[in-house]
Amino acid sequence: MLYIVLPAYNEEAALPALFADIEQNCAPIPHQIVVIDDGSTDGTSEVVQHYAQTHQNIHRVNHEQNQGLGAALNSGFQYVMNYNQQHGNQQESYRDLNQVVPDMVITMDADNTQPADRIPMLYKEICSGSDLVIASRYAQGGLQHGLSLGRRGLSWGAGKFMHYFAPISGVRDYSCGFRAYRLSILAESARRYGPDIIKSRNFSGMVELLLKVAPFARLVTEIPLELHYERKKGVSKMRIRATIWGYILLIYQIKRKRWNRVKWAEE
Repeated sequence: MLYIVLPAYNEEAALPALFADIEQNCAPIPHQIVVIDDGSTDGTSEVVQHYAQTHQNIHRVNHEQNQGLGAALNSGFQYVMNYNQQHGNQQESYRDLNQVVPDMVITMDADNTQPADRIPMLYKEICSGSDLVIASRYAQGGLQHGLSLGRRGLSWGAGKFMHYFAPISGVRDYSCGFRAYRLSILAESARRYGPDIIKSRNFSGMVELLLKVAPFARLVTEIPLELHYERKKGVSKMRIRATIWGYILLIYQIKRKRWNRVKWAEE
């Protein structure tokens, strides 16, 4: 089964188009969509509830207060693992290209800046043997539209910074959250680090997750991503200073090997 996890904070305007994009591109693929409403103050909750009434594969996980990207993803992963454990034996095995399809999780932004036409490519890579696949802006054919020079520089610098201190074979895009994970490696990470795999509250949590999950992956690959940030409605939720500080703490954790003892930066 394919699970698509969408952390959402005030994405009322973007979700309808994203749902339509996912359904158009994923119609042949059995999938479940899990939206984590991270304390939204707009109509995000109502939008998700409306779609869930007519689409049995759309699920809502609610945070009463905004807890940040890392906590939203943790809640999404826990929901998926519980759902898979409860319903996995009831679901008939299915095959794609004469192969048994592994359970997998795709994470992506809920602001409709990451095109869902990448999902079948991520899905195919996992079915072909990859354990972790990144939709990469820096893979051949990848592009970025609508990002400020500051945000471009931060993403590029984070990749270079992490590649120097914590290189992962095959990875160029460390911070993009549009990824596919074989569910089994997320389960291994949860057993190693506890149900809250990500400790950071800011956007450096995506790098933290990558560094924690990658050791359980035998094969990590990338596919090209054409990011469309000009489609984003509303202001960015990223706090650049907190994110940079989060990267520094990650390196401290790597060198000290103390993932659970450092107080993480707040957004």
